[in-house]
Amino acid sequence: MLRIFVFLILGIFVFGALFIWWSYGRFGAEIAADINTLRADARKSNTTVTSEMLASLPEPARRYLDYAGIVGTQIPAIVRVTQTGRIRSSADAGWLDLEGEETYSIYPPAFVWRAFLPSRSMPIVIGRDEYLDNKGSILMKMAGIVPIANESGKELAAAGLMRFLNEMMWFPAAFLSNKVTISTDSDNSFGVALADGDLMATATVFVDAEGRFVNFRAQRYNSGTKSMETWETPMTEYGEFSGIKVPIAGSAVWKLADGDFTYIELKVTGVAYDPH
Repeated sequence: MLRIFVFLILGIFVFGALFIWWSYGRFGAEIAADINTLRADARKSNTTVTSEMLASLPEPARRYLDYAGIVGTQIPAIVRVTQTGRIRSSADAGWLDLEGEETYSIYPPAFVWRAFLPSRSMPIVIGRDEYLDNKGSILMKMAGIVPIANESGKELAAAGLMRFLNEMMWFPAAFLSNKVTISTDSDNSFGVALADGDLMATATVFVDAEGRFVNFRAQRYNSGTKSMETWETPMTEYGEFSGIKVPIAGSAVWKLADGDFTYIELKVTGVAYDPH
C-alpha cells in the first residue's frame, strides 16, 4: 500500500508539472501569435530623418531630438526592447522582480509586452500587456494557468496608446511620425499628441538643458482606481543603442490623492531597431 501511495503522489506531481509546462507553452504561443500579427501589420516608413525636419519644432523638442542623435537615421518599422526591473500591485504590496521584452510597430502604433516574474528562467507569473489593432488589454497568469489580472476595453485601449506614446522615448525618431503633433509648452518641455483611429493620447515631455528626456506627464486611466489619474515616468539614467541616445532607467508613478505610488522600476538592457 505504501508503494502504491508513493507512486500515486509521484504521478500527481509529474502530471502537475507537465500541465504547468504545457500551460506556460500555450500562453507563450498566444503571445508569440500576437507579436507575429504586429510584425505582419507593420509598415516600413521609408523616412530618413533630416535636420530640416527638426528645424520647425519647438526648441525643447529640437534639443531633445538633437541630443538623441536621430538625424540621418530612418524611422524604424519594428523596435524590440528588453528590460529588467521590479513591479508591485499596490503601495502596501511587496516588490516582484521581472524580466520583460517588448515589440513595437511604429506604423500603425502597436506594442506587445511580455513579462516574466521573477525571471524568464524560473517564471511564477507570465504577463502580457498590449496595444494591438487599436485595442488594449492586460493578462497576467500565475503558472501560466490562473489569471491574476485580466482587463480589456476602451479605457485599456486609451491607456495602451498612452503607454506607446510614453515609450517612444526608446525610439525617438517616431516623434516625427505623421501621427504625432508636437506643440510649444515651456523652455524645458513640449506638448505631444499621438492619434490612432478614434483614439488620441496627449502628454507633456520634460527635457533638461542637454536635451535628455527627464519626465513625461499625462492623464491616464488607472485600472486600480477606475479613473483618470496623473501619471509620470521620471528617468534617471541614459545610454546608447545603435547610435541613438535614450533613457535606460526610470520608474512609473501614479500621482494619487493620498500620495505618489511608484509601481514599476525598469532598466533597459537592449534596444534593436529594424527599418524593414
